[in-house]
Amino acid sequence: MNLRFLNLSKSYKGKAVFENISGQINEGDSIGLIGSNGVGKTTLARLLAGLEACDQGRVEYSPANIKVLYIEQYPVFDKGITVYQEVRRAVSDGAQGSADNGAVVEKTLNRVGLEKDKWQQKAQDLSGGEKTKLLLCRIMTCDFDLLILDEPTNHLDMDSCGWLEDFVRGIKKPMLVISHDRYLLDNTVNRIWELTSGEIREYEGNYSAYRVQRETELKNITKEYDKQQNKIRHLKQVIYERKSWYDSAHKSAGQNDFYRSKAKKHAGVLKSKKKELERIKDEKNEKPQRTVSPAFEVINKAITGSKLPPFLVKGENISKAFGKKTVFREVSFNIRRRDKVALIGQNGAGKTTLLRMLCGMDSKYSGTVAVSPSVKVGYFAQEFDNLSSDNSILDELMTAGAGMQDARLLLAGLLFRGDDVYKKISDLSMGEKGRVAFAKLILSGANLLILDEPTNYMDIGSKERIENALDEFGGSIIFVTHDRYFIKRLANRIFVMEGKTLHCYDGGYEYYLSKLKEQRLRDRVGADCKRLEDNIRRLECQLAFISGKLDEVEDGDEKQKLHQKFLDTAREINKSREYLKGQDGSGSET
Repeated sequence: MNLRFLNLSKSYKGKAVFENISGQINEGDSIGLIGSNGVGKTTLARLLAGLEACDQGRVEYSPANIKVLYIEQYPVFDKGITVYQEVRRAVSDGAQGSADNGAVVEKTLNRVGLEKDKWQQKAQDLSGGEKTKLLLCRIMTCDFDLLILDEPTNHLDMDSCGWLEDFVRGIKKPMLVISHDRYLLDNTVNRIWELTSGEIREYEGNYSAYRVQRETELKNITKEYDKQQNKIRHLKQVIYERKSWYDSAHKSAGQNDFYRSKAKKHAGVLKSKKKELERIKDEKNEKPQRTVSPAFEVINKAITGSKLPPFLVKGENISKAFGKKTVFREVSFNIRRRDKVALIGQNGAGKTTLLRMLCGMDSKYSGTVAVSPSVKVGYFAQEFDNLSSDNSILDELMTAGAGMQDARLLLAGLLFRGDDVYKKISDLSMGEKGRVAFAKLILSGANLLILDEPTNYMDIGSKERIENALDEFGGSIIFVTHDRYFIKRLANRIFVMEGKTLHCYDGGYEYYLSKLKEQRLRDRVGADCKRLEDNIRRLECQLAFISGKLDEVEDGDEKQKLHQKFLDTAREINKSREYLKGQDGSGSET
């Protein structure tokens, strides 16, 4: 299978989305498509899937009849169709249509985690995550040559994202994945396309490999730019000096052949240098866009020099219920100085509820939440209710008490540069509003940040600017997010809301995953695990004993029997170890 697109251009209402972009998808490709919001990723995907026509250029398929399956970002289902009917229709239309369609439908629904009580529910009434799971049923039941996934982890909780990763890794057909989920891109793709308004840049490897290559590329571009700027400055200086010499020589020349010759020489050099300068300017490198890091001093202005206690927050035996529904019970925890805690768990587990308790916004619970008097809490909510729509970005930060210089410095690090700071809040996208709300929070002087999905609606570039700022923040943070890459980079502790209780892990995301893996192994194998480990130790002792006896016994029947017993014991040890290894590696732990 091969798909090529050549010089594609697309515009809406006279506004160009992209122009003259080209690329190719081959057998074996798993491509991650990234780019800022609004750059045209979904538009490109729809052009490649044949769902829209391009203004210019062409898309070529080889063979001509290849089937492209496009799983859209915002699913729309027929009015009134149930979950079961949607999947049955997909099974009937797909390659798996058979006399036993009902069994295939049930197997598919169970596999994506849609419980039986959802099967007769209308598809359009599902939650966002459930709709995404329903869309994924099409992948399992349809025949296709190329798969295009548009933001497949939208609305999925972390367990579902892990399941999706395992599933996508098992697909042996070419695919294009549009996603801001860097963890997904790290674990599922082998190439990255970075889409801008002018081009697609291709990089080998996953997202982390792309970042390394992009950083190297930026350093080289910066080096070449600086080299060219030095050359331009040098030529301008030479031209200035030669012009001064020429003017002086020309003025003094008169009928003097020596001075006339000297003036002519300066004129020749001057002309040559001017041409060289014009040529360099025609081929001038674009100034590279350097990442401006939010200044450490601005981020930590209210924290530097302050003395905070070892424990900022202590929660003891906290229980919370809404009516007869218990959210969690007897929960205890602490937040220490300089902690960066990721609070994770399934949707509806009570994460936002716990954050609101820490902020003092919810006092209807049993137990105690003790916040040190020296702590100033800053809360980031998903709704951005604290932004005034009539203010400009800069005014909004100034009303929070920030100075002009600090505000502009921080905004530059969060991708608001130049006249961007004068945009009205009402004219911003949700991702831009999120960055403004975050900047306002940082400048509030809080030393404990409580963040509820701080990177929702943001593209990768915006997420990484938020990460940079939080990485430099010297206070404490507790945050809720589904972004596993974000958690992996920032968290030094993991709190997990599960089964109406809170599990605390004193380590980062990889540590948490390793502990989770150990626990799931114990749960799967149960008592057999200890029995097998004990048996392996017993057999190893037996093997050592037999080995010693073999050295003592002379040749004959007894030695042959001991040798056979040695081999049988070694095989039994290997078999037990392989069984344990199989249990340990039977699935991805996320």
